[in-house]
Amino acid sequence: MKLLFPYITYKNVINLDMCQRIIDLGLSTINENKNNGISTYGSTLNEKSMQEMSNERNRVSEILTASDYTKDQIKNKGWDLDKVIVRHSEICWLKDKFLYDLILPFIGKANKEAGWNWHIDTAETFQFTVYHGSKDNGGFYGWHSDGFSDFNFAIRPALKISNEPLRFKPPKKNSDGKFLIDKNNQLLPDMEKEDLPMKKDKTSLTSIFSEDNKKWGKVRKISMTLNLSNPDTYEGGDLKFDLGPHSKKDRIITFDDNRSQGSIIIFPSFTYHCVTPVTSGTRYSLVLWCMGKPWQ
Repeated sequence: MKLLFPYITYKNVINLDMCQRIIDLGLSTINENKNNGISTYGSTLNEKSMQEMSNERNRVSEILTASDYTKDQIKNKGWDLDKVIVRHSEICWLKDKFLYDLILPFIGKANKEAGWNWHIDTAETFQFTVYHGSKDNGGFYGWHSDGFSDFNFAIRPALKISNEPLRFKPPKKNSDGKFLIDKNNQLLPDMEKEDLPMKKDKTSLTSIFSEDNKKWGKVRKISMTLNLSNPDTYEGGDLKFDLGPHSKKDRIITFDDNRSQGSIIIFPSFTYHCVTPVTSGTRYSLVLWCMGKPWQ
């Protein structure tokens, strides 16, 4: 999709005290998750995280990291994509109301100022991300988009049928394709269908399915990233965009403005982007995706 404004930035719009409040909240949530045995390692569509690959050193002779290599560059290296780490970070999920009150007005403003005026009607849970710095093994997120945009990738409904083991079924439908409900107005799982697919660790559904009915039939349309860190406290960790082969300006751009603490960038979720390796210090960020029905 060709856009007059492929992104909108707001520099230094979140004050430093609020940035620190979010960092403290995120770090305390990560520590709580660790104490409860919940993984805090970010993974991607190939369900590989740096922690998983580190645990598999006896099987994998070398950990391959995508860094900010493009898919073509990875292909030219002859690497097995199933063994490539696309992301190295720690994450947790935040759904505090003050965060939505803080961020959603900027997304609404950007949607109008850019001339997109896309219909969005729900927001996902915030993701707090930590990129730990290291000269040889710094946190990063390779080239990716946050989501696809057509009906093929719209979120599909799921109903939990058991906790031990964790299992899900699709809702039951009548001949007209409408969901069936019981006498308590609850959706009925279709027990004749196969169980819905789970991630490899069996702790959750694959990303195309969700129990949240607010997401059903919708795709990610608008993404937001808030830089929480003082740029003097880390090196590397640049946010880069690929604006596509038809861009009138440089195709690959690096956002210097977004390095400023409290700065926000808002962009279409289909945009390819990456975060380059953090070579020292620590980079903290907050991410949100807004959803709506696929374009028609």
